[in-house]
Amino acid sequence: MENANAALEPQHTQLTLLQSASSYYYYDPYEKRTVEVPLNNLDAFISLLKCVMGTGILAMPLAIRYSGVVAGVLLSLLLMMLLTYCIHLLISGMTECCRRIQVPQVSMPQAVQIAYQSGPRCVHCFANVAGFLTSCVLVIGQFGLCCVYIVFVAKNFKEIGDYYCRDFNERYYVVGVCVLQLPFFLIRKLKYLVPLNLISNCFLYLGFLCIMYYLVRGLPNPQQRELIKPPADWIMFFGIAAFSLTAVGSMLVVEANMAHPQSYLGIFGVLNLAVFFILFSNILFGIMGYWRYGEQVEASITLNVPQNEILSQIIKVAIALGIFLSYPLNGFVVITVIFKDYGQGSESNYSYTLEFVVRVCFLLLTGIVSAVVPNLAALTELEGAFSLCNLNLICPALIDMFINYAPGYGRLRWKLIRDIVLIIIGIIFGIVGCSVAIRQLVEDLRGTLQSMQV
Repeated sequence: MENANAALEPQHTQLTLLQSASSYYYYDPYEKRTVEVPLNNLDAFISLLKCVMGTGILAMPLAIRYSGVVAGVLLSLLLMMLLTYCIHLLISGMTECCRRIQVPQVSMPQAVQIAYQSGPRCVHCFANVAGFLTSCVLVIGQFGLCCVYIVFVAKNFKEIGDYYCRDFNERYYVVGVCVLQLPFFLIRKLKYLVPLNLISNCFLYLGFLCIMYYLVRGLPNPQQRELIKPPADWIMFFGIAAFSLTAVGSMLVVEANMAHPQSYLGIFGVLNLAVFFILFSNILFGIMGYWRYGEQVEASITLNVPQNEILSQIIKVAIALGIFLSYPLNGFVVITVIFKDYGQGSESNYSYTLEFVVRVCFLLLTGIVSAVVPNLAALTELEGAFSLCNLNLICPALIDMFINYAPGYGRLRWKLIRDIVLIIIGIIFGIVGCSVAIRQLVEDLRGTLQSMQV
């Protein structure tokens, strides 16, 4: 990343219109990219499934409860198409930024900075600030995701512990999860996380298959379930569904570590194949979970299955272990942002020690937040709304808007109109979704403080 940081100097970013328009023809960043321990396409596919398949799919029945079956399916399709399109737009924009300054690779914050420097003169002065804010958004989004994972694992193990042992406070389980997570989170190379991701996927799909036994057993009359809920409830659906469909930071890390990143995009690229598989799984789980449990569906479908059956306990353990092993990959994004974008790039003992301290502090902070605010549904919605509006919609649109400023926006300026629409959708969704989730978290925090005073 040092080359990219050096190339961000003004004298290297002021390109002529001819250079901007023809950059594709004289520099291919994929040919110049080198990765120390690269991922092959299968590794990337497995890691992508691990990025997105997790607590989100288990919350989809709750999302369908807020939207209704028919509305939920249609909205899931539209949302996935929108988010996937924006990921394509984002990666294409980042690749163009690489061509502009002729470096093999840039991070998302660096791409934002380059885009601002390529846009109108009035936004040039905001380039550094915009890049730093993008880093903050990435870190905050992944931080929230890791908090959701810890809360989920703690809740499921608490149910098993309550059945076999004493009724311990959930916060003790949060502490235990953080302690056990430490050795896994200290793995420094993404390639070495692939076996963990594969094991995690096996645990998750074992749990999913076993859950289907409970979902198809004793199904009520489908006429008892609503097909379309009032649109006022859809905002909750969007927050939860967005969480289950988006993991921008992890998706970018996977692409950046591929041996053949050209295979990532495209109609039958690694990203689209993974997205199709994830969408099918989400819709199937969402419909079956809502059909089986109706308005009584919990924030995670694992909390609806019986506690006193061996199979249900196997389900909880398998899925909890799968989510537990998902934490290192999502935390890896934060470490990448901190040390590759803002570190010195050295491999000294001091840098190893500093990275160790940062990893431990990050794990500790996620544990503290998880212990204080254990509302799984509200945390899920907040993280989904925050990441969707900023990383999936606003950032890709801004990058595309500014890098196309000199070459032009096409006939009738359709690219500009598209980018403005995406920004408006992102702002509206972010304000509404985050405000609803924050209100729930504040109420939950008050209850926590009152219980601690008793």
